[in-house]
Amino acid sequence: MSRTQKTIVFIIWLALAVWGTIGFFQRMTQGHLLANYGSYVPWGLWVAAKVYFVGLAVGASLLAWVICAFNIQTLRPLVRISLLVSAVTMISGLLVISFDLGHMWRLYEVFTRPNFSSLLAIATWLSMAYLIYVLIGLGISLKSGHTEGTGRLFGWIGIFFALAFSGANGAEFATLISNPYWHSALGPILSIGGALLSGVALVLAAGALFLPASADDGRVFRILSRTVIGLILFVLLLEWSQYSVAMWYSRGEAYVLLSAVLFGKYWYVFWIFHVLLGSVVPLILLLSNPAQRLAAGLGGALVALTYMAVRLNHVIPGQIAPSMKGLQEAYTDKWLKFSYFPSANEWAVFAFSVAVCIALFWLGRRLLPAGSFRASGK
Repeated sequence: MSRTQKTIVFIIWLALAVWGTIGFFQRMTQGHLLANYGSYVPWGLWVAAKVYFVGLAVGASLLAWVICAFNIQTLRPLVRISLLVSAVTMISGLLVISFDLGHMWRLYEVFTRPNFSSLLAIATWLSMAYLIYVLIGLGISLKSGHTEGTGRLFGWIGIFFALAFSGANGAEFATLISNPYWHSALGPILSIGGALLSGVALVLAAGALFLPASADDGRVFRILSRTVIGLILFVLLLEWSQYSVAMWYSRGEAYVLLSAVLFGKYWYVFWIFHVLLGSVVPLILLLSNPAQRLAAGLGGALVALTYMAVRLNHVIPGQIAPSMKGLQEAYTDKWLKFSYFPSANEWAVFAFSVAVCIALFWLGRRLLPAGSFRASGK
């Protein structure tokens, strides 16, 4: 990174840290009073952020597992940075979801008194298990003298673990048969595709900033850029299939909710942030200059950052329709409404989680041995 780039990153981090610290203090002292979710819409920004961070973690680590499993020497420089990105985003996901809990200080009880009939308990245990696996993988990649066979075996196990974990996260929503918006056979596939797209794009952005310059730069960024291009088109195809089938006859609850996503009050979340900034602009950048560090990094950053819009459109619209006709008029209260937009405090707590993520990544790079982001195994 150049001095100018370091200064820009530091200013962004400092702004997020200051704003986030204020939000953190408010959440610790006032609980959920400053949040805009309620009894009818209980899952808001923080739940969407957890899904977003976990997707980044799974996608980034999947890239590392594939490189190890298939022994792709050209992409070896990406293994350690991918696993570090995966570890810090998974920690941030667990952090942000803790703020959503009513009694966050009792979080430890999910480990000391687990109820494995609860999907949330299972998801928490799987998240911790996957984080530990990623950290072990990072340790193996740093260990001098490890055999190639060990790395390949760990990679194959990691691929299976990541696909199962990501698919299960998607199935948590997709299996809710009572909610037509979430209930879809494409749910687990979209979860895996979205995780791969956002995670690999984030590694591309991180690699453009932090990988040392080498003669293989152009080839590495060209391969990763083309991978992100393919994943953008794949995810768009899945979304087109999901939306077109559900909306074909212009009938039903799913049609109403998907229409709200596309043409409702928050239409810009889908069309501006996801389609334009998260798909069209990155495609132009990556197709025109796939091997150029700045273009590849900017394209990857746009995809990774704006994928939060997809997570918001996945979590929130499924809750804005009353489960019983007339329910909204039967009882009136501040916390009993089917409209939702994150409060300033919710955004601030999200900013705190992002600032922690950036700080952990910086700390990880400082603690790793010198040259650890150069090509391993050479």
